Amino acid sequence: MSAATDQSLILDLAARVGEAHVQTGEAAQDYTHDVTFLQHDLSAAVHPATTEEVAAVVRLCAERDLPIVARGAGTSLVGGPVPLAGGVVVCLDRLDQLELDVANTVAVAGAGVITARIDGLANEQGLMYPPDPASISMSTIGGNVACNSGGMRCVKYGVTADYVVGLTVVLASGEILRLGGRLRKRSSGYRLQQLFIGSEGTLGIVTEVIVKLIPNPRYRATAMVGFRSLEGAGAAVSRVLGGGHFPTALEIMDRYAIDAVHAVLQPPFAPDIQAVLVIEQDGHDFEQVQTALFGMVELLDGADNRIAQSDAERERLWHARRNFGKLLMEMPYNRLSEDVAVPIGSIPEMLRRIARLAQESGIRICTVGHAGDGNLHPSLLFTDEQRPLISAVAGRIFRDALELGGTISAEHGLGVLKRDYAQLEHSPLAMSLMRQLKDLLDPRGLLNPHKVFPEHPADDEFLNHIPGWFPEHGPLVHRGEIAT
Repeated sequence: MSAATDQSLILDLAARVGEAHVQTGEAAQDYTHDVTFLQHDLSAAVHPATTEEVAAVVRLCAERDLPIVARGAGTSLVGGPVPLAGGVVVCLDRLDQLELDVANTVAVAGAGVITARIDGLANEQGLMYPPDPASISMSTIGGNVACNSGGMRCVKYGVTADYVVGLTVVLASGEILRLGGRLRKRSSGYRLQQLFIGSEGTLGIVTEVIVKLIPNPRYRATAMVGFRSLEGAGAAVSRVLGGGHFPTALEIMDRYAIDAVHAVLQPPFAPDIQAVLVIEQDGHDFEQVQTALFGMVELLDGADNRIAQSDAERERLWHARRNFGKLLMEMPYNRLSEDVAVPIGSIPEMLRRIARLAQESGIRICTVGHAGDGNLHPSLLFTDEQRPLISAVAGRIFRDALELGGTISAEHGLGVLKRDYAQLEHSPLAMSLMRQLKDLLDPRGLLNPHKVFPEHPADDEFLNHIPGWFPEHGPLVHRGEIAT
């Protein structure tokens, strides 16, 4: 693209969103990457303030045949908003309008609204927005929709897709599509809005979201239970869920994670404790909540039971779990944080395979996760000398999850880092149908190119196929403080 063409593009973008809301060159560097090691140059970053401005930008890019990448807070762990084909990054941070409609128990939020704001505003009215990704205080609702984000409360309450009742989407043509509304039920035609949830900005750009809210429980009770084996902790998860209990959250942390947060856990767990489960119950009746928690702790049958006796103790237990991601960032290692899920009954076997893989490869693997729904987050911690091993180790984790009937991504999406493994999880027919949907809604392939769909064989060398990933480029680390 020539300098004259560049300047022409900048002027045209400024005419649509205002000169102050167009960034290029060094000023746009923050939008060339997410929190992974991936990075790519772009033509411009723009910050529209309305759905109509987003549509105008998309139409301009379509006229010029320019790639378009939608971006929320950039907290992706799979390279989702990295502009691998260059073009224009549409930053949705100015779409931050938030309305709480108490009468209809919904919230109407611009795509750029930080997710924690929705829950916080709902709490003021005795309501809650249940999905709580670890990045809730940083990630946006638009990004959560793009990846169908989950979180710790998903055991009981479900994921983002379970709460979206309406969407406004700008299509690749620049047309504005409004779906759903402020109602709980609809059985009228195809459920088109579900196509855009989890599509990672490859089918359209979500600019507004309507989510349903539920009553905020009055009481919560929390416990942390230690186990002498990681597999024993995994097996205990099935005992609780199979015993007729339905906890709000059920989290797992292995010994590496316990050691990382030891300063928060007082007194520290004994050296023979190899894993802990953090379990929580909530509800509107104090006695029922307490009774349910005690019953679950008994079923867990752990070696060290710590039941919070106050709100302060409960917060301390959760702080240990939630603080893990930040502490992981401070460790003197390169790291790659993964996200897989398996059926509940297969958790012990998956944990066993991860531990065996760590022993055989020499790579330190630190595992935490939302065990109550089978979602595990093994983080690979390694030195520069171990870098050549990482592709094969990550690939083995993906394949093991699939062999056990699981998925290569439970809440982070495919982005670019996992796209090539999608062909192992989904049948050729399913992949073909997905591509047909992409071609129908984005026939020129301008929306978030090089994401989701495989472009190379899934040969356990996936990192080596990614633009911007070369062994001589700096350490493989996640930027920022994004927890898992």
